[in-house]
Amino acid sequence: MAAIATVTSTSSTSQAPPPLWKPASVAPRQLPSLPARADIPVSSAQCEKALNALLKHVEKVQEERGEQELLGEQEEKVFLVVGLKQAPKRETHKPVRIPVPHPVMNPRESPVTLFVKDPQREYKDLIASSNIGFISRVVGLDKLRKKHKTYEAKRQLLKEADLFLVDDRVMVDVGKCLGKMWRDAKKQPIPVAIQRKDLKVELERAIASTYMNVTTGTALSIKIGTTDLHSASELLANLDAVLPYIASRIPQAPTSFSNIQSLHLKTSTSTSLPIYNAPLSERFEGTGLTAEQEKERAEKLEKKKAEKEERRKREEEREARKKERTATKDGQGRFEKKRERDEDEGEDEEVEAAAEEEAPEAKEPKAKKAKKAAAAPSAGKKASAKKSKA
Repeated sequence: MAAIATVTSTSSTSQAPPPLWKPASVAPRQLPSLPARADIPVSSAQCEKALNALLKHVEKVQEERGEQELLGEQEEKVFLVVGLKQAPKRETHKPVRIPVPHPVMNPRESPVTLFVKDPQREYKDLIASSNIGFISRVVGLDKLRKKHKTYEAKRQLLKEADLFLVDDRVMVDVGKCLGKMWRDAKKQPIPVAIQRKDLKVELERAIASTYMNVTTGTALSIKIGTTDLHSASELLANLDAVLPYIASRIPQAPTSFSNIQSLHLKTSTSTSLPIYNAPLSERFEGTGLTAEQEKERAEKLEKKKAEKEERRKREEEREARKKERTATKDGQGRFEKKRERDEDEGEDEEVEAAAEEEAPEAKEPKAKKAKKAAAAPSAGKKASAKKSKA
């Protein structure tokens, strides 16, 4: 008991243990630094020309639409279309947040839905006490599972808002409840930290940013504004803010601008206007990989070749063992032996048929002799019977 008391007293006065060591797989990914706008080979003058031409085209189309259609003018979204040389290795379900100087949406006009952890009433009261008026609806996880379980209810919920936010603690559970409908509509819920002290700033930062949805293809689209909310200068400022991110923050892809094949600007209904194209000398040569990535890629290719060669050798050895198991004492397999036996029987039948065709007459005397030999004993019996009667 004294020993136990000694240990207890010693441990109580000792310092706190050091923090747990985290392996490299758990440590957060180190993001590369953003390049300066001046270091990106995209002409600002070309971007300005493309935006002005795009807005003039939209204005002309809106006038024609107002004369012909009942609804009249409609809002047009402006997108930056990115063409990559090397596609991302796998799809990223979490959109990449890109802060822009001019928000791409007005939360007072466009509804915003927030998915939260249970209990739902607690977070509704928290938003009300924080004077957050740009969140139109709060949906708890339990309510999402029960009330929006059917396909029709999910589709109606998808139409209700233009932007969806989700508490980062229940992001996985909400994704399982929603399914792939939100991903197909490019409305994946944006994770936010509800537990932060200044909740209003966190939600405003999420709404004021634009997002890049990364797929396994070589084409990406990023919304930089709308024709109703933004002027040409504001769209140009948003474009300048987005360019450094597409040069270094595309996950699962080379993090350099040399991986960019082309850049275009377009609206929801217009054609694409080019603002950048990779030089012909670098269009098919540059992969945008660093020296370490090139080395890793070469090692993977060599490993694949070695595995393929090893599989081929195993197949050959397996075929050789199979032939050895089917071999007989004569050194021939069962199938070869059967084939030779069938060939010998076929040759014998051909020889017999040829012999029958060449000597048909020789067979007839033999048959007569056989009949005479069979009739000879009966004739002898009749003669002996006559003698006995006499």
